[in-house]
Amino acid sequence: MVGPLFIVSMIFAFFLFFAYQRFQKKIFQIMAMLYFVLFSMTSLGLGGYLIYTSDINLIHAISLPSDENRKVTNHQPIHKTMSTKRQRSVQMQIPKARQFPELPRGCEVTSLSMLLRYHEITIDKLQLAEQIKKDTTPYQVKNGKVHFGNPHNGFVGSMYTYDQPGYGVYHEPIYQLTKQHAGNRAENLTKSSFTEILNRIHQKQPVLIITNITYEPLPQSSFQTWQTPDGPIEVTRKQHAVVITGYDENDIYFNDPYDGEHKKAPKRPFIAAWEQMGKQAVTITNR
Repeated sequence: MVGPLFIVSMIFAFFLFFAYQRFQKKIFQIMAMLYFVLFSMTSLGLGGYLIYTSDINLIHAISLPSDENRKVTNHQPIHKTMSTKRQRSVQMQIPKARQFPELPRGCEVTSLSMLLRYHEITIDKLQLAEQIKKDTTPYQVKNGKVHFGNPHNGFVGSMYTYDQPGYGVYHEPIYQLTKQHAGNRAENLTKSSFTEILNRIHQKQPVLIITNITYEPLPQSSFQTWQTPDGPIEVTRKQHAVVITGYDENDIYFNDPYDGEHKKAPKRPFIAAWEQMGKQAVTITNR
């Protein structure tokens, strides 16, 4: 639209100039001067308007990376998706449960019962204790080496008494049991970053994790190596499971099945303890 108008204007200007040169009349000189002034003012106004409207994207494009520059065209607004900023503090109230006295080694299934009940899936710890997959490899000591089950395959040993050998269970069987009750809403977050765990808490999704009873990194002396049917595995008798329910700038909040209480622990050592145990985590997505 601007191009044709400019051409017509230039033709008219040349006509006035030619008429003045040919006829030497004052009227043509005055008309030419007036037209030049009006043409200049109109051009400046129209140009400014076009820069403000049509070419505004050029201003944005200057500050964008080269890949994004190639996507910028006139009359095509730029929309940049902003990531949701996490709140500095989140607290959830979820049902509490205590593993004792029935399940001295049942921290995992007791934690799972809390997670399920938060999502209105009613099942108690004793039912989950029966349903969790078991590794029935017997406890033996051969040539000074402990031979026992693999917690990645199922619960190892006795969950019900300290009078018999036992250990616990890891994320794979926990996830399988969670999926049995929550379906496709069950999600295994193992090996995720702790930032992802906090994102889930921000979304009001409690997260079951495997950690240790001290909630801080353990010395190497607290670990021992077992021989399992799948090969050697490093374990600690201080292994524990809890459900994370919140966080703030300094602490992580969780439900502890050991005594059924809601607790907090300093964030950095808590995260380090979780990472030391393999970054194991399971959650249930909201409906």
